[in-house]
Amino acid sequence: MLASRAFDGRLREEQVSSLHLPFSADYLEVPVPRSHPLLTTALAALTLATGTVVTLAPTAHAAPGVLGAQHLSSSQTPAPAPVQYVQDLLYAAGDSGYLHRRANADGSAGPYTWRGYEGGERTLGSYGGALPGEYGYYGTGSDTVLTSQQYAGGQAQLQNLATGETTAVTVPDGQYVAAAFGSTLITQEYNEVWQAARLHILRLSDAGAIVSDIPVDPPADQFFEKQQTVLAGDGTSALIRLRHATDVGLLDLATGSLTTISTHATDDDPLYLQAALSPTHIAVYHEGANQARVVRRDDPTGAQTAVTVSQSPTGTAFVGLVGNWLLTSYRPPYGTTPGPGGPLLATPLTGGDPRTLLPAAEPQIGQVPGGGAIAVGQSAAGTWSVHRITVAPSGKLALQVL
Repeated sequence: MLASRAFDGRLREEQVSSLHLPFSADYLEVPVPRSHPLLTTALAALTLATGTVVTLAPTAHAAPGVLGAQHLSSSQTPAPAPVQYVQDLLYAAGDSGYLHRRANADGSAGPYTWRGYEGGERTLGSYGGALPGEYGYYGTGSDTVLTSQQYAGGQAQLQNLATGETTAVTVPDGQYVAAAFGSTLITQEYNEVWQAARLHILRLSDAGAIVSDIPVDPPADQFFEKQQTVLAGDGTSALIRLRHATDVGLLDLATGSLTTISTHATDDDPLYLQAALSPTHIAVYHEGANQARVVRRDDPTGAQTAVTVSQSPTGTAFVGLVGNWLLTSYRPPYGTTPGPGGPLLATPLTGGDPRTLLPAAEPQIGQVPGGGAIAVGQSAAGTWSVHRITVAPSGKLALQVL
């Protein structure tokens, strides 16, 4: 029933053709992957001249039908390569790699696959975590994922995908697993009317034994939202969805302290909230709003920065963070045939127009716990690939095809 709500019906029918989204060399550097020889001759020449990192000259922007871009003359803009779309869903991003599911050649769903950022793959037999885009949840935020159902017969099975090691955990009676971050579980405890009245932070030994159990009570006059309780996290902190959407909770996984952050949401439904957590910032976004709220992670109750989120009449915006940039992708309406979606945009937290990182992208944005993000979208060669987005030493954003 929850999934049937009209997420896209609340979007503002705004005109976006006036947006200026330059794919500009003043903010973007692209490391050229050795495994993709189909880059253009111009990029190859730049690679020979400057090494493995090149600065793109202005190129084509978003494909027709998605958010508008500032169009350059044909003498400035080479013809874009055809998009070689293959559905590729992101489930989680860790420090060592990411979990995804790329479709087979016949279009059927492929296996759950963990791929390291430096190469190497591991296939999972099962996965029990949150689904991509499920109420704004962005994966586990660590190399460890739930491979069982989140709660099944008092047992939770965890797997460190970087090492392949599997751990079975006996969950205490009355607790239900909400998320896993390395050697830490967040569980929920319900009252007699099935409200999520308390959380627990379970610290595990290498063998899966529970070393400590820290109970966490909600703020006064609140309960924890029991549907997708954890909005985002990275093993140090987690952002928690509360029953009322006016606030989210920043949970310290070491101490159990819970700090509330105002969302400025105009709709009290917490399932419309999204959040992203980077080493330096926290972003909270209420779907359909024209702004996201960003605070510094070291001062979560301090001054908030309102960052414009460009709207699309045919998609729901998703947000992420990289350095001092807010990322935005777009989820098409439910029931839409999979295909190249809206662009992946980056908007400076300090103000300014959004810039196009990828002309077309899947809606999922995976936050890498140590910094940066990953997203699936159109590469320079037209291939549909996973991209890692980081901040280069120069301060510009860097894209790498994985």
